[in-house]
Amino acid sequence: MSKPLLPKTIAKAESESVQALRGIQWDLDSPDPVRLYQAMSSLSSAQGNWILLPKALDLLRHREKNVQHAAFTLAAKSVYGSYVVDMFRSMSVLNPVDREQTLQSIQERFATSRAPNTASEQRLWIEELENLGREHQPSVFLLMRHLGSPGKRWVTKQIKEGIKTMSLGAVPALAVFSDKDRNRLIKIMSERAAQQKRELLPYICGIVDTSSVKHLGVFLKGSTWQERVEIAGALATNGVSVASGLLMQLVGDSNWQVKQALLENLSIESSKFTSLLRMLSFLVTETHSRVRGLAERTLLLLGERKCKESSISDQRKRLEKQFRPQLLKAANANKDLDLRWLGVEARTPDPMSEILEKVSDDKFAQQADEATAEPQGVSLLDLAQPRPVDDAKAEGDDRSTLLTALLDARKTKAGTPKTPTVSPGDSPSKRFITMLQSLAGKKGQGVSMDKLMESASEYSLSHEELFMTMAELEKQGIIYRSDKGLVSYAGFDM
Repeated sequence: MSKPLLPKTIAKAESESVQALRGIQWDLDSPDPVRLYQAMSSLSSAQGNWILLPKALDLLRHREKNVQHAAFTLAAKSVYGSYVVDMFRSMSVLNPVDREQTLQSIQERFATSRAPNTASEQRLWIEELENLGREHQPSVFLLMRHLGSPGKRWVTKQIKEGIKTMSLGAVPALAVFSDKDRNRLIKIMSERAAQQKRELLPYICGIVDTSSVKHLGVFLKGSTWQERVEIAGALATNGVSVASGLLMQLVGDSNWQVKQALLENLSIESSKFTSLLRMLSFLVTETHSRVRGLAERTLLLLGERKCKESSISDQRKRLEKQFRPQLLKAANANKDLDLRWLGVEARTPDPMSEILEKVSDDKFAQQADEATAEPQGVSLLDLAQPRPVDDAKAEGDDRSTLLTALLDARKTKAGTPKTPTVSPGDSPSKRFITMLQSLAGKKGQGVSMDKLMESASEYSLSHEELFMTMAELEKQGIIYRSDKGLVSYAGFDM
């Protein structure tokens, strides 16, 4: 434990400190720029430098920019009383960037428990801060948090009366207020912005939490689907706690992008399991395949991630009891997840098998024919005028074979059976229609993808040709997929 200072020691320490400050003050008036810069550097770190605050205020309009910036930094961290007015008046000579740096210095001072604590001092700071331009509104909002009740009332007044002219950067500044004050300010801002300035919605969505996200519901009236996507993302990011109100309105939205945003941004760890089950019970029956696929993947994720106030074992039991068919269906499309808890073994990918699947037998046959073909002679006429390719004829032949396959399919559906035949020269489109006709039977029932992939090799179709042909025929409206994933061809009467 250190011994207390004796009176003589205290007097000596005070004398040395005063002597050091006096030397700094003399050097501040020196015409030598080197001594002047050294004095400003010493002043910023000297103990008790606030004693030389009047001298620093005299340097606020100094011709040297470095000296001027150092003086503003010292003043921002030390001014009080009437000196506050002098500093803000001198800030008129600064450009917006330098003024912003000075405001940041004030914010650092307020954050270290050196903010004004009397009502008169707080009102003095508010009067000077509100005279700054709109470009400094975000920093002014941040400073108002440290100015007690007068500062909160000033921010509330700005939101109610000046929402149309409010800077977009001022909205994130509300996040520094206490939970109670932030919730109240977000509610007021949402009500005003929904009527007068809807472009603030993305910025409001960035500061809401679990208790304040409900205030975004005022934006739903007359909203666009892009705005509802923003709301759904904010709600999902903060977690689903109650399966009612705003959440169910978004689940029942007519636009699939809204539901997609709800599932893609979902925070499972911050949500309640029961609420998620109710939400997913609607989304797994969604007609849009992308939303339905995301909902089924979310069911699988619920078997791996723990929800709030729940356990993994309980979640898995309830999932298997209520969504067993959907889980097994989603397991085939989500091989990247660990599904051993579901009884599905993880398959180790074989790179060679994937490569072989992408290379069709027809390509090998074509390469072999080109390698064994006899060379053909070329005349000068062939070199001068390249032989035109009859693309229209080739396309017409392909369409004719496809039309023949469709006519056969129609006859089969009408009750006239015909044995399906495939020749090596048939196009992939005709081979696919012939295969679909054979697998669908007389009643023209839909065929599952697994069955199509198993039978593709019998009709000389590789998996790559199968998927490419399906995509082209589905685009032309010749075939379609049902909600259950079954593939069928459209009749001519359709």
